[in-house]
Amino acid sequence: MMRSDGHVFPKSEWAPISDYWPAVSFTKRSVGIDLGQRFKPGRDILLYVGTTSELTRDPAHRSRLLSAVVPEPNRLHETRKIIPAQSWAWSMNDNGARWPHSLAIVQAASIAGPPYPYAREIVPKAYASFATMENRGWFVEAIGDERDAVLALEVIPLHLNLAPDVIAYLGLRASLHVDIPKSVKQEVSRMAMLIIDRVNSGGEVSVRTNPIRFAPNISELSALLTRLWQDDQGGDCALCGARIHATTGNEMMKASADRIDSTNGAYNESNVQITHLACNLAKNQWGLDHFEEWIAALRGVDVTEDVGEGR
Repeated sequence: MMRSDGHVFPKSEWAPISDYWPAVSFTKRSVGIDLGQRFKPGRDILLYVGTTSELTRDPAHRSRLLSAVVPEPNRLHETRKIIPAQSWAWSMNDNGARWPHSLAIVQAASIAGPPYPYAREIVPKAYASFATMENRGWFVEAIGDERDAVLALEVIPLHLNLAPDVIAYLGLRASLHVDIPKSVKQEVSRMAMLIIDRVNSGGEVSVRTNPIRFAPNISELSALLTRLWQDDQGGDCALCGARIHATTGNEMMKASADRIDSTNGAYNESNVQITHLACNLAKNQWGLDHFEEWIAALRGVDVTEDVGEGR
């Protein structure tokens, strides 16, 4: 979860991380902003330390090291939008809107237990610093031997069910990643804008009536197209299997978002694939069977042997 040179940031919490509350939450917005600016995913961890108060309902959790988590630091969310509705209702009923700001947790592990290790035995200086006025409701850093002691703890990886808002944001972040070539980002943006235009013209009457079409917002759509093209398809055309080059000057070979089932107007994960423009047009004009025969012929396969009587 973290690099050997990473930072360990203990923070007081009322329970271990779970699907019940898959976020690290703050009373003050400034705390979340400060953590987001200092925390680097893949390098650092945030360490959940059970409070000493009755707010930590399970006595076995109080003053103990409970969870190691990785928040997504680049966006501060409204807590009510990224935790289950029943969890927010409980919070409002018992505490009011006490923790309105949150960072989403994208990776998590439970510290091995029970019994969970006492914070005062593993990170005594960092734990004691929670008592100072300036650290109330804040996070601190475990350094030196205390940091090394945290790294030696046994942890159990956890899977969290993330809210749709969080998944959409993570997809958008991934689509903007620095490792993705600028040319691919430009092509994805072009395809996304074409889809939005088609959705907006759905139902209009021209030479024929355009089908009603549906798509997510442009940010989510861009993230989807990027993931399909670069990750799921490995940069290849979903129809012919050849490489799609984002920088090509050949219009026939440009990237094109193809609805797998043309009668289904949805541009979603189950109904979209990235193809060459020529492959998309050929499939839609003459059907998948004839398209595949044509591709086979281009590859030197004698398709006449497969043409039976009655065809």
